[in-house]
Amino acid sequence: MNEENFSKKLLHWVDADIDNIRPEVTQRLRHARELAVAHAQQRRAAHFGFSGNALHRTSWFSHHRAASVGALLVIVLLAATGIWQITPKQQEDDVSQIDAALLTDDLPVHAYLDNSFVQWIKNPSDPSGQ
Repeated sequence: MNEENFSKKLLHWVDADIDNIRPEVTQRLRHARELAVAHAQQRRAAHFGFSGNALHRTSWFSHHRAASVGALLVIVLLAATGIWQITPKQQEDDVSQIDAALLTDDLPVHAYLDNSFVQWIKNPSDPSGQ
C-alpha cells in the first residue's frame, strides 16, 4: 500500500470516528504531528542551506545594484578603449605597407593617381585610355 492510499484511509477513519477518539490517542496524534512538522522544517532548513547561499549572493547584487552596474560599465569602457587603441595601430600598419609598396615599385606615385593611366592598365588595347 502506498503512502497516499494509507493517508487517505487513515483520514477517512479519523473523520468517521472523530467524536469517539480517546484522549490518549488524541495526545499521541498531536505528538506525531509535532514530530512530523519538526522533521519537515529540518529538511527544509537543510535543503535551503545550499540554495540559501545563492540567494544571499543574489540579494547582495540587488542591494548593491549601483556598484554592480558601475563595475560592469567600467569593464565595458576598458574593453572599448582597448579596441580603440588597437585599431589605429592596425591602420598605421596598413598605411605603412602601402607606402612601402609604392616606394619600392618601378612606377612613380603620379602614375597611380592619373585616371587615364589606370584605365590604360586595365585595358591596354584602347589607345585613348578611356
